[in-house]
Amino acid sequence: MTRAVRPRGMAWFRGRGPKPRIRVRDAVPVRRDRRDLRRQFRRAARDAVAERKAETTAVLRRLSAGRVLLSGVTPGSQGTEEILEFVDGTRLLLKVRCGRAGMERLEREAPHLTAWIAQVQPCFGRRRSWLWFFITGHVAPVELLASVVSVPPSGHPGGSVITI
Repeated sequence: MTRAVRPRGMAWFRGRGPKPRIRVRDAVPVRRDRRDLRRQFRRAARDAVAERKAETTAVLRRLSAGRVLLSGVTPGSQGTEEILEFVDGTRLLLKVRCGRAGMERLEREAPHLTAWIAQVQPCFGRRRSWLWFFITGHVAPVELLASVVSVPPSGHPGGSVITI
């Protein structure tokens, strides 16, 4: 009895003919390829973060230049988060890092007085921005260091979130 000679690397299945075998060595990328994939992923992640930071900075500067009035401040899901609502419909989620007392003052007085973003200064190397809010009737602006996230109209951040 002679055995059927099969080409190496091929598997025979019942009546279907030969199927190529995939070895582990062929399925798993080698170290050099994995390193290249990690580099590509890091580059894409850096580009996405830079793009989101530029978009958020543009939104903040538009609010500042147009003196868009602040219509309300609502507490976020965590104790350090606040959602700022502007009269043009823009909503921002702030995670305050510095200036908590100023944020509390803004929460108290924003519904009763007119307030707007007077100046925006992004922190380089970090995903935070310095924000100065001007409230009519006050001499000094409210100064905050916060991470800013754009909130979609659905009401909670997710999906199309812009983080700097």
